[in-house]
Amino acid sequence: MREGSSTLARKVVMALALAPVLTGLFVLALVIVFSLPNGPISGHLLERSDILDDRRTNNGRVIDADTECIGLSVGLYNSTEGERSHFSRAINAESLYGCEPLIRWLETGETIAHRDYFRYWHGYTIITRPVLSFLPYNDLRGHLFNISVILMGFLLWRLGKDFGARFALAFALPFFVLNLIGYWVVATKAVTWFLIAGGALYFSSPKKVRGEAPVLAFFVLGALTAFFDFLTAPMLVFVFPLFFYWIYANQAKVDAVVETPWKSLITLFLFWSGGYVILWSSKFVLAAWVLEVDVWSDVTGAVFNRLRGQSEYVDSFIPGVALYENFTSLKSFWGPVAFILFLALPVATKARRARWRALWRNAPVFFMLAVAPLVWMEALSNHTQIHAAFTHLNFAPAFVIASLVLFAQTPMLCSKAEPIE
Repeated sequence: MREGSSTLARKVVMALALAPVLTGLFVLALVIVFSLPNGPISGHLLERSDILDDRRTNNGRVIDADTECIGLSVGLYNSTEGERSHFSRAINAESLYGCEPLIRWLETGETIAHRDYFRYWHGYTIITRPVLSFLPYNDLRGHLFNISVILMGFLLWRLGKDFGARFALAFALPFFVLNLIGYWVVATKAVTWFLIAGGALYFSSPKKVRGEAPVLAFFVLGALTAFFDFLTAPMLVFVFPLFFYWIYANQAKVDAVVETPWKSLITLFLFWSGGYVILWSSKFVLAAWVLEVDVWSDVTGAVFNRLRGQSEYVDSFIPGVALYENFTSLKSFWGPVAFILFLALPVATKARRARWRALWRNAPVFFMLAVAPLVWMEALSNHTQIHAAFTHLNFAPAFVIASLVLFAQTPMLCSKAEPIE
C-alpha cells in the first residue's frame, strides 16, 4: 500500500492528465443524452404523474421527490426552445424547481419555478433520459430498485463468503434501519448507491488489494462522484470503497494488530478529493465559458449558503445540531431502534466496551471512516439540516462499526488473549 515519492509524483501527473479526458467524456455523454427527443420522455413522465409526487416508499420510508423532479426536468425543460445547442443546454442544465412545477409544466406548459443548475454535472441524466425515452417513470423506479437490491445482495454474499454470515448481517443492518430504500427508487439518489456499491466491489478484488495503493482508481472514483452525485452523500462514495479495500487488504492477516499505513490512506483520500474537486470545478469553468451569467458569484454564494446559509428549515449552527436533526429525522420508530442498536447496546456490557478498545488498538482506521461523514455533515450544516430525511444515511459508517462490535466476530475486535468464537 506504500507509494514511493517518484511513483507518487508520476501518479499525480497521470491524474492531472486524466482530468481533461474525463471532462471531455462527461460533456460528450451529456450532449448525447440531451440530444434525445423530449417528446417521448415527457409522455412517459406524464403517463404516471402520480408516481412523480409520491413521497413514500411502499414500506413507508421517505422519498426525496422534489429533488428527483428537479433532476428529471434537467434536459427536459428549456426556456429558450430551439435557440440553444445541445452542448449549451447540457452545460446550463435548466430545471423546474420541484414536483408541482414539473407536473404543471408537463400538463399545461406553464412555468412557475425555474432554475439554472449549471453548478452540477447531472450525470444521472445519462440513465434517466435514455430509459424514459422507452419506459414510463414507474418502470424506471422499479428497475433502479432491482439493480440496487442485486448490488446489495452481491455485497452481502461477498462479505458472507469471505468474513462470515455474522459480519455480512452486521454490515447490512444499519442500511435497513436507515433510509437506504429511499435512495433505491429515485434516480438522483440511486446513482450514488451505484457508486458506493460498485466502488466497494471493485476495491474488494484480490488484484486491487495487492501491490501499490490504487490512487488513480480513487481519483477516477472521485471524478465519477462529482459527475453523478447530486450532493447526496459524496463522502460515502469514498468511505465504503475504502472500507472494503482495507478489510480485503488485511483479510489474510492472522495477527489481530494490523499496521495502519496512514500515509497511504491519506494519499487515497487526497486523490479521491482531487478527482472530486477538479472535475466539479471543471463544470464551473465550462459554465463560465459558455453561459452569459456571473457563474463565479453564483458558485460562491451557493457554497456559503450550503455551509452557513440561514433558512426557515435550519434551527442553529451550533456544532452538533446538524447531527441531531439528522438523527431525529428517523422519527418515532426508527430513531429509538437506531439508538438502541447502534448507540446503547454496543457499549452496554464490559465485554462490548472491551471490543471497542480492541478495535481502536487493532484497526483505528475504522474510526476515521466513521467520523469522516459526520464531519462532512457538520461542515455543510445548512444542506444537512434541510435534507435530513436522506442525508442521515451518512450515519451508516459509524452504525456499521457499532453493528460489527455488537454482532461480528473478527480478529480486529479481539485482544490477542481473547479467542474468536
